[in-house]
Amino acid sequence: MWNGFKTERIRFAERDAIIVYPKGKPNGKILLKTEYLDAFPAFDIAMLERGYYLIHIVQRTRWASDEEISIMADFAHFCIEKLGANNKLIVEGMSCGGLQAAKLAELYPELVGVLYLDAPVLNILSMVGLGECRCDAIDSFWREIVATYGVSRSTIINFRKSPIDNMEPLIENNIPIIMLYGNADNVVIYEENGKVLENFYRENGGIMHVICKSMCGHHPHGLDDPMIIVDFVEANYPQEQ
Repeated sequence: MWNGFKTERIRFAERDAIIVYPKGKPNGKILLKTEYLDAFPAFDIAMLERGYYLIHIVQRTRWASDEEISIMADFAHFCIEKLGANNKLIVEGMSCGGLQAAKLAELYPELVGVLYLDAPVLNILSMVGLGECRCDAIDSFWREIVATYGVSRSTIINFRKSPIDNMEPLIENNIPIIMLYGNADNVVIYEENGKVLENFYRENGGIMHVICKSMCGHHPHGLDDPMIIVDFVEANYPQEQ
């Protein structure tokens, strides 16, 4: 069980994965939570209560390598076929999960109906101390990013594999986005991450709703009442499948 909902735990591509089932009649739509499955689940529970499936696969790196995102896409296709579900997902990403969600939308836009991003990492350069981030975790971020991408101090300045480096597929595929951030977040600096995507969407006519949480740091994610997010997702989910 997951928060009172029936679960099916499986192995997929040698990774742990889970499908969470709604209690009532499924509505044929899937919510994919990319990272931190158990964190701040109010939105996920609200969606399950409305008939959505919830799926998650454990990634070997939280920094969204192409290989891991490819496996995530394969898992999504597997779940769509297994559940007989709609072929576009709601994709939720918090923090580094936002990095994964945006990368999935960039590389596999046909899978993404709506994006919910929450204090998302969208600029890897921002997370290794090349911007204003001065949090205590920078050294561990750096080690993980080196392990994921094979960069060095000399080559990281040329890194161009962050979501902010290739935002066009999101606009070209009309992917709506709801994004939350805290204006006191000193870990994922909004001006270096989410704000870049927000500006791009505003300049190019994309559908985006941004919610600033006053005096909020990187945590907590989500909202006490997630219905604003639920309503946006349901209002902007593609009608034609």
